[in-house]
Amino acid sequence: MNKEILNLATGLAPKVAIVGADVASRNIGREAIVRATMLATVAGHPAFFLGSPGINKTGTVKDLSRVIEGARYYGALMPTMTSFEGLFVEETAIEESVDAEGRKLIRTRDSIGRAANAHFFFADEIWKGDPRVLQTVLDFANGDAIRHEGRDFKPPLLAFLAASNEPPDPEGNLGAMWSRMTLRVQVDPLDRGGKLSLVAARLVRDRGAAVSAAARLSLAEVETLREARPFVEVADDMVELVLDLYQQLLDEDTAGFQWLWDDDRRFGRVFDVLQASAILDGRAQVGSADLRVLEYLLWDTPEQIPVVKAKIAPLVRTPLSDAQEQVDALFAPGGMVALVEGGDRNKLVPALAQFEETERELGRLEGEASGVDKTAIADLRKEVGKKKAEFVAKATGVRR
Repeated sequence: MNKEILNLATGLAPKVAIVGADVASRNIGREAIVRATMLATVAGHPAFFLGSPGINKTGTVKDLSRVIEGARYYGALMPTMTSFEGLFVEETAIEESVDAEGRKLIRTRDSIGRAANAHFFFADEIWKGDPRVLQTVLDFANGDAIRHEGRDFKPPLLAFLAASNEPPDPEGNLGAMWSRMTLRVQVDPLDRGGKLSLVAARLVRDRGAAVSAAARLSLAEVETLREARPFVEVADDMVELVLDLYQQLLDEDTAGFQWLWDDDRRFGRVFDVLQASAILDGRAQVGSADLRVLEYLLWDTPEQIPVVKAKIAPLVRTPLSDAQEQVDALFAPGGMVALVEGGDRNKLVPALAQFEETERELGRLEGEASGVDKTAIADLRKEVGKKKAEFVAKATGVRR
């Protein structure tokens, strides 16, 4: 049975990739939000997005929820939530009855709904919420049943997601909730090239471009991924590798990373997320490529993010990862290609040179790779060649 569910789940990887790419194409520069939301969904742990207002955190999550057929999304601006009812009560009915002595009795009955019905819940400006409400939200984030009027109800929650433009006050009383934000992603505003691409993406969206049937997942498929995740193999040497990374961070900055070493709950959840990463990519065993997600798991303050990334970088380099990095750089917002596509014809020659250099480098990396990585790099090289032809045709006005 374990093998059967794993085969079903890993077989969904191509569809997961299509869904992720489709959502990312409409939400420029927000690939990390898409990936972290999928990881949170499959691993079953909360994710937090750190970034200024207006950078499409909410919109990206909402868009992803839309391409999961049957999923319900509920977002709450937490400073406006002053009671349990504001989050979980759909409506309140007044009921009248008469007791045995003929006296009229009036009572209210709440109908539970709103966040209680959500598969994806987004708590915006979470640290500014009312402390009494946040206690209930903490139970919600943990996946616990919610109790109201003497009754328990279990929400169908798949992913608890939160955001703010700042981390919680380290001297405040929000430490318990912050510690449970398993995945933590810093989201930066778009640069010039990203803003140019944003306009094009909005035009496509606003003109009602249909989402391909291939760019959708069903709730049943998401449940398959979640059910299979615990059966992804985690080898002992992978656990040792993560422990070594913990030790390096602690040795170099004991004051900064003592919290990480002391948090055994987080250490366990790290491997849940690594398993989620593997299964989303179609693998039944955690590998070195999955260690990239540690950049979302091992920091407590934004200043620690580059330190963590620097420690992870040597552990995740493969010919395929280098090839993907080359392609990402070629098409990065603000890069030569994006600038030309945005109307800057002065960058045409260097953009073409970057295409050619990328093709050469992909050829070299393909020669170093083997197995499925070799095939994946070959596919990347073909895709770059195709996009180069389209780019030249568009830039020169000459179409073949």
